[in-house]
Amino acid sequence: SAEEGLREANCSKVCAGTTGRSTSAWVQEGSDIAYIDVDMSACNFVAVPTVTTEMEGSTSHYDTTGSSGVYSATATSFRFKMYHLSGWSTSWAGTYSWNIEWVAVGYTC
Repeated sequence: SAEEGLREANCSKVCAGTTGRSTSAWVQEGSDIAYIDVDMSACNFVAVPTVTTEMEGSTSHYDTTGSSGVYSATATSFRFKMYHLSGWSTSWAGTYSWNIEWVAVGYTC
């Protein structure tokens, strides 16, 4: 993460984004887990940043767990993984406009 060594303060950056309400490409993993790979390469981080996430949508995302689950983070991407208590269908993500809002704090030099 960004804590992996001291860097110049002028190299720090806050970058934010969304996977998009109608464009989020969820992938089903088993009957009750799904993930989405998030591209943050436009942030130009040189090390793994600290990433905070939030799941947003029109309804039923309150029935999920792991909704801050950041996996396999690199300087350019991370995987967001979640579990749905009633099983999972990738069609729900589109129907309910589920997407991931994220904020990353890291270094660009």
